[in-house]
Amino acid sequence: MTPAGLVAVLSSAEMERGPLIRRLVELAGWAVVAGVGLVMLTQAIGWNGTRLIAVLQSLTPYGVLPVLAVSAMGLWKQREGLATTGALVGIGAFVLSIPLVIPPGQASPIPDATAVRVAAVNLLFDNPVVADAADDLLELDPDVIVFSEYTSEHQRLLLDHPLADRYPHQINRDGRFARGMAVWSKLEISSVAPSPPESRTVDAVLMSPDGPLRVLAVHPPTPVFDFHAWANELERIGEVASAAAEPTLAVGDFNASYWHPVFRDLLRQGFADAHIAHGSGWSTSWPTDQFVQPFVRLDHALTGPGLISTDIQDFRVPGSDHTGFVVAVTLSG
Repeated sequence: MTPAGLVAVLSSAEMERGPLIRRLVELAGWAVVAGVGLVMLTQAIGWNGTRLIAVLQSLTPYGVLPVLAVSAMGLWKQREGLATTGALVGIGAFVLSIPLVIPPGQASPIPDATAVRVAAVNLLFDNPVVADAADDLLELDPDVIVFSEYTSEHQRLLLDHPLADRYPHQINRDGRFARGMAVWSKLEISSVAPSPPESRTVDAVLMSPDGPLRVLAVHPPTPVFDFHAWANELERIGEVASAAAEPTLAVGDFNASYWHPVFRDLLRQGFADAHIAHGSGWSTSWPTDQFVQPFVRLDHALTGPGLISTDIQDFRVPGSDHTGFVVAVTLSG
């Protein structure tokens, strides 16, 4: 073959590859839009799905930018179907995000109300520096502490720490690995409701300066390992909290984010997420012990009717994979 013939063959092959590459890029764009769109569809119909769907739902915000990029590419390349479908998926995500952008208002506190400060702390079951976490809690000095992933070793160390002297009213339910829960309180604990054996929730009524305050200390299992137990426990938390006679605070590691329909069901039952109410709905709390930055909020404080949050502040928990927080709550009129 002559040099001229070889050049002609190569040019022809290059011309054939051009449309193929463009087609593959377009197909990749459709795959992105379809994948994120299916997740948005589960959001729209309120389907909790499966463990894989639950994981993908938690990543919902991170799918929006690629979809918008694909939509812009489709508009540029005059692929109207791709551009329109991508835009619709993006609009769906925006609508879902409205409560995070424009938080719903809260009721007014009762006159001269006294704030009760509640700390939520996921200790991490194999935390080697629990004493450091206790030192920090001494400085924060909340009225109530909710511990999750509370093991017998944690209990031994914490009961020997000066922190224990500050909290005379305690509910300690140590458990293996991540199952243990504890509630430590300066306020008197007037009652503790029984919980089903499979539930980790501690259901207690505390005597605040302004009257009874019900605290549900929660830590459902992760959907990755036990999807059905996770969904059932979140539904049960909603049922228990909704039936409470006292103003109720559900607080702890929910192992669920705003992007899970089963969690938003709690908000539709009249509960307000304190982080959302105070403009921090986009904040994250997990994981804090990995190379990747925290990318999802699993830790929440939900106030029911008759209760509002007046402040919420995150703090680092030494040795844990979760960010802790202190929420201030008061009774409302």
